[in-house]
Amino acid sequence: MYKGGPPGSGKTLSLTSVLQSMQNITLASLNFSSGTTPEIILKTFSQYCSYYRRGKSIVLEPMESFGTNNWLVVFCDEINLPSKDIYGTQRVIMFMRQLVEQGGFWREEDNVWVKINRIQFVGACNPPSDAGREKMSPRFLRHAPILLVDFPSQESMRQIYGTFNGGIFKLFPNLKGEKDAMTEAMVELYTENQSRFTTEMQPQYFYSPRELSRWVRGIYEAVNEMESLTKEECKSSLILSDCMHHVLLTTPSK
Repeated sequence: MYKGGPPGSGKTLSLTSVLQSMQNITLASLNFSSGTTPEIILKTFSQYCSYYRRGKSIVLEPMESFGTNNWLVVFCDEINLPSKDIYGTQRVIMFMRQLVEQGGFWREEDNVWVKINRIQFVGACNPPSDAGREKMSPRFLRHAPILLVDFPSQESMRQIYGTFNGGIFKLFPNLKGEKDAMTEAMVELYTENQSRFTTEMQPQYFYSPRELSRWVRGIYEAVNEMESLTKEECKSSLILSDCMHHVLLTTPSK
């Protein structure tokens, strides 16, 4: 399976969360870079798998210590970062394609064909239009279901960050009714900044829900040690100071 979408849309988090919650799954997470080669796949196999002789065949499968029916899922994050060679090929991607298509590989030290069993690959990446990304070969992608993970809608963000803010305001029962107003102000400011400052103006003007997550964490850290907080203090200091701090950090200098 292959998940694509803009940075900060939750591709890695959602995928790893699901895989870690599944039974009979061992997750091996790899972070690809421009210099990633097939050796990283072989090293992962050596850490999580063992060779077994089955009749005349050599089979590579997850170690018995993980369970008799356990699967190894190799998660390749930023899978479209590896650079192409002089032939226009991403070697590590073509090696993974061979493993999927042919079901094995030639072991270098003794030239023996090794079959793979109960090994699965999944990946996630940003769009190929982003800097440093490569367009992946259709010969590889034809083997994988492709999912698009986009940013959540404004209504979804209100629900997500309203839940976070609700947890924060539980520290101050007298401010329970301010949660919705706080959430609405945060989402509105985020949306306006996102539409005002674009990557066409500057490459670093990229907004994702990560900005709201950082903001929520900052608010929690600011109020966690407070013994009390009035509604007036919340409106005048908490919201305004954090809003202005966020605006100052994201407003381009002239």
